[in-house]
Amino acid sequence: MAQDPYSINYSINEGFPTSTTYSVTQDKNGFLWISTDVGIVKYDSHNFELFNTDRGLSDNEVFQMKTDFKGRNWLLTLNGKPSYIYKNKIYNEKNSELVKKIAGSNLIIDFYQDEKNTIYFVFKDGSIKIIQPNDTVKKVNTNKITTVGMWIWDKEFFILSSAGICNFSKNKMDSQIDKISTYRVYHDKTNTYFNEFNKLYKVTGSNQFKLIAAIPDKQEIINLYVENENKIWVCSRFGLYLFENNILKRKFFENYSISSLTKDFEGGYWLTTLTNGIIYVPSFDVFNDKINTEKPLKINCITINKKNEIWLGGDNNDYYIKKNGSIEKKTIFNQKRVDKINNIRFFNDKTYVVGKLGVIEIDGKGNEKKLRVGANDILIKKNDVFVGYTFIYKIKTKNLYNITSNLISSNNLISKRATVLCDGDNDNIWIGTNFGLYQYNPKDSITYFGERNEKLDTSIADLYYDTENHTLLVGSNSKGIVTIKKNLVQQKITKNSGLNSNTCNAIKKIASNTYLIGTNNGLNSLLIKNDNTFEIRNLNAVLGIKNNRIYDIDYLDNIVYLATGNGLLSFDYRNITSKKSKPKCLIINLKNQNNTKNNNFVFQYSKSDISIEYNGISYINQGNLTYYYKLNGKNDTWSTSTETKINYNSLPAGKYTFSVFCQDGSNTKSEVEIISFEILPPFWQKVWFILLMLLVVGFLIYSFIKYRLERQKKKFEIEKKNIQIERDKAQLEKQMVELEQKALRLQMNPHFIFNALNTIKGYYSEGDVINASSYISKFSKLLRMLLENTEQLIPLSKEIEMLEIYINLTKIRYKNKFEYELIVDESLNTNEISIPTLLLQPIVENAIIHGLAPKENKGTLVVRFLQKDNQLECSVEDNGIGRVASKMIQKNKEYQSKALEITKERLELLDTNIGKSTIDIVDLEVNSIPSGTKVIITIPLISIW
Repeated sequence: MAQDPYSINYSINEGFPTSTTYSVTQDKNGFLWISTDVGIVKYDSHNFELFNTDRGLSDNEVFQMKTDFKGRNWLLTLNGKPSYIYKNKIYNEKNSELVKKIAGSNLIIDFYQDEKNTIYFVFKDGSIKIIQPNDTVKKVNTNKITTVGMWIWDKEFFILSSAGICNFSKNKMDSQIDKISTYRVYHDKTNTYFNEFNKLYKVTGSNQFKLIAAIPDKQEIINLYVENENKIWVCSRFGLYLFENNILKRKFFENYSISSLTKDFEGGYWLTTLTNGIIYVPSFDVFNDKINTEKPLKINCITINKKNEIWLGGDNNDYYIKKNGSIEKKTIFNQKRVDKINNIRFFNDKTYVVGKLGVIEIDGKGNEKKLRVGANDILIKKNDVFVGYTFIYKIKTKNLYNITSNLISSNNLISKRATVLCDGDNDNIWIGTNFGLYQYNPKDSITYFGERNEKLDTSIADLYYDTENHTLLVGSNSKGIVTIKKNLVQQKITKNSGLNSNTCNAIKKIASNTYLIGTNNGLNSLLIKNDNTFEIRNLNAVLGIKNNRIYDIDYLDNIVYLATGNGLLSFDYRNITSKKSKPKCLIINLKNQNNTKNNNFVFQYSKSDISIEYNGISYINQGNLTYYYKLNGKNDTWSTSTETKINYNSLPAGKYTFSVFCQDGSNTKSEVEIISFEILPPFWQKVWFILLMLLVVGFLIYSFIKYRLERQKKKFEIEKKNIQIERDKAQLEKQMVELEQKALRLQMNPHFIFNALNTIKGYYSEGDVINASSYISKFSKLLRMLLENTEQLIPLSKEIEMLEIYINLTKIRYKNKFEYELIVDESLNTNEISIPTLLLQPIVENAIIHGLAPKENKGTLVVRFLQKDNQLECSVEDNGIGRVASKMIQKNKEYQSKALEITKERLELLDTNIGKSTIDIVDLEVNSIPSGTKVIITIPLISIW
């Protein structure tokens, strides 16, 4: 049995260009570069891109890629002619004088960069090319001896060759070494290492080195990766070795020749092999039992019994038992027809291997007995056996070995295809079918839960009854997870809630209120909280098992076992922690009219079609990312896409900023990347052109106007005079109307003023100075308001105030003759409604003098302002002697009231400005006896604003 970490192999069958890979390196942007025998391959978590001699490399056989302090990626080749990649361009002997000076004729065996940024290229034949920080090249000869590497310690230059370790600075041999052994030199950021066949040494001084590791079985070390000071990975032709604190901990991939290893920014490991392409290990905490088959075994079900034996159901009438570190394979039927094992169940110390072709019963001694029945699942409770297949039936355990068709048909419970059976509380049995969820109780009654909730009327994939919480978890083929407690649906958990798929194949409890959910798209954890809320965690990115269909789950001693199409996966749940890394998002290029631009993103208006390529990098999510982007200057809202390119056609002139970030399946977001560019305005929108056009147009207009003026000057003068005459006439008519208005208003005032002066005179003649002063104060306020409000229209509030002052002055003159009441509609805003000045004063005066004053007893005056639709209704009502009696009195007097005539004339003059107005007079009667008069004036509702 081989148990290695869960891994993904990329070779020729998976689209990788070769099976022979030498080394892998991650650059500062997160891209992986794989050195191979056909060139160097760049991987961005989406696609493999091959760079070879057709694209400018000096040799296809690339052993290593090294990055210098300037960001140049140097390719160390077999033929000794290097090349480098810098800013997406390949430099070789044809286009770089620097490369031409470095090129040799033998294998480049080592690359070293010291603390002063001096770079050393070491060739196998002993020659060394030194590049100074200013790119000047110097050649060093080492007497043509086979050289494997070099280092600098305390400013002294050391070379490891077939003759030993040579202090080149002092030109002497410091150490003799075994000429038979194979040596290689390795450098990390701070230290230098070398190996002698299977022994690994660390350089610790000028002539000092320490043995830190030795791999067993005399296997040759061919590379190493120093993860940290205490953790070193050693690569060999027969597997990968892990040393922690200089102690060998474990060996992996013993059937592979591992040529190098590196760790990516997400914590995943990449292994190159000499014959099997490249291997990606998301985590060394997740293991994969491939069950000793040539290809990974598909496992349909997994169950652990009381003996801690792990039973696995296969796809070809086969099942497996894992115990004591080994796996035993068994076949239940030797027939030409093969089918999968659906379930393995344990009841009463017996094991039941359930398949569509039949069921095998295995007792505690390993004796097998074939039952004459095929099934998807079975459940034994007390003396009853429940069998689920194309329909569900119940028989007694004593009849289990003598099943007949008559027995089955006579004990049929549900005529639906069963998928899973589950024991519940109170002897209830839960039954999952292709048509939904059913419940069976001991009284042989069946309840269909698909009628209670639409999410339970679909095909059921798995059931789990939590006896601690008395809760049933239902996994469906298309509608996620549903929880049921006391026969009531509690939660509905779907992809919208955070599940990575709505197809839920397996459910397993691993702790209190904590469950694992296996789906068609990987693994989730579900935590149901005490307040009946829940929390979903997508474990794919943690485990690196995205797109792996989980068929079944079991749990033992903190180890989770997953049945998958790629064998048996297992991991210690305690070691699973949330990943701290973010996916990376990079803007690859910006194209204008299909021309790539690397800088100076300023474009002419005629070239305003912009294409932007971006790329998200996430190896653990295998490139499955969602992108969010926006273009400030065009649209400031984020848009989503799964594509890595966006086109903007015919952008208007302006400055733009493009922003993009990506998000993985765990909702982890990358940093936002931005790029700015500018579309220049067309020449007709530029300042110089606009000014020129203004000058030209101005000159043409000036010339035309001058020409027209000369021809039409006389005609213009005549028309001007006629227009002026008409304008003067209109102005004169307007002034006449305003003067007539004022004249009419003035006609209202003399009589009142005369009476007011007589009243004041009467007070003084009686010596009543206090009342005289009070009267004068009110009278002067009224006169001031009359002088201040000379406009045709004033606010209703001002009109009411003047009217009230006038009534109070008049009331002084006619003592004990009347009381008054002013009523204003609450819906009227008196400060925003306008009314002709002193419109009601003549009517009020008329009502007091001719209606109330002659009355023998005390009368009442009521003034109302009401809103009727879009009209303002003003009414003056008195309970005086009436119009008929008043006319009889006026015949004997010289003064005749003109109040109504004046008011009517004012309204007629105002009609042209404010709209149609009306005035109505109503003679009031009580029992056919005149009891007063009511005058109603209706004008349009006019807003001041």
